[in-house]
This record gives sequence, C-alpha cells and structure tokens, in this order.
Amino acid sequence: MASKVLQKIQELSIEREQIEAREGTHHENAGDHQRLHQIDHELSVLWDLRRRELAGEKVELDEDYLDRYDRY
Repeated sequence: MASKVLQKIQELSIEREQIEAREGTHHENAGDHQRLHQIDHELSVLWDLRRRELAGEKVELDEDYLDRYDRY
C-alpha cells in the first residue's frame, strides 16, 4: 500500500502534467503559472517528507505537510 505522502506526490504530479499540457496548447488559465510554482514547492516538501519516511521517521502528512515549510 502506497503511503499518503506518495499518493499526494502522484496527485500533484498528475495535476502538474495537466497544466503543462494546457500551456503547451496555449489554453492555460490565468492562475496556471502561479499554480505550477505552488505545485513545485509542494512537491519539494513532499519529496523531503518521503526521504524522512524512508529513513524511518514517523511522518504524519496531515501535520507535517500542512506547514508547507520552505527548505531554502
């Protein structure tokens, strides 16, 4: 069973692909560029959580992901 972190990564990746496909056909929405930026940031956070999860740390998506901290 995939972790909640991986499920969220997959959801955001699919959304990112859909937005990029719209942009490729010049049918993007006004907020697409901003949403892509937000998705990229969220994916960075999620991949960091996934690394922590693989290292054996207990990761709670509801608690840790809500922070959406900036690693940089």
